[in-house]
Amino acid sequence: MDIKFVNDEGIKFNFRVAGIFKNGNKVLLQKNEKSGDYYSLIGGRVKFLEDTKKAMIREINEEVGVLLKDNELSLLEVVENFFTYDGTKFHELLFVYKIDSEKINSMDDFYTLDKDKSSINKWYDINEAKNFDIRPSFAKKWFDDTKLNHEVINEL
Repeated sequence: MDIKFVNDEGIKFNFRVAGIFKNGNKVLLQKNEKSGDYYSLIGGRVKFLEDTKKAMIREINEEVGVLLKDNELSLLEVVENFFTYDGTKFHELLFVYKIDSEKINSMDDFYTLDKDKSSINKWYDINEAKNFDIRPSFAKKWFDDTKLNHEVINEL
């Protein structure tokens, strides 16, 4: 079960993971044709009793069809994100992972597997992508800054 809920005031909480994929001077972004003119990072919600690294590996497998190894991803940043989407207020906890996978780096444009061909994933020149409407908006900073100084994951 995904970790998400709505409070009595209609504010939604999401616990999510997302990946930054860089290959040379290119970045991989997802665009859903049904949801507008913005681009997003590949990812999804964390499930109860699932750590964020396992959630990221699961999400990539579900959406891309590639099973990542632990050494192909590293925690980049943790963000507490507040935003409004379609009139609904959101409070989101987002764990962002840098992902370096030869399998994914060698893929051309591809559809997201679990979204009925409504979302396409493409490699874009980083300088071009910096001009896109990307959600979350602060994701552009990770195109250049891809190091985290400290990572701790406590297991049950």
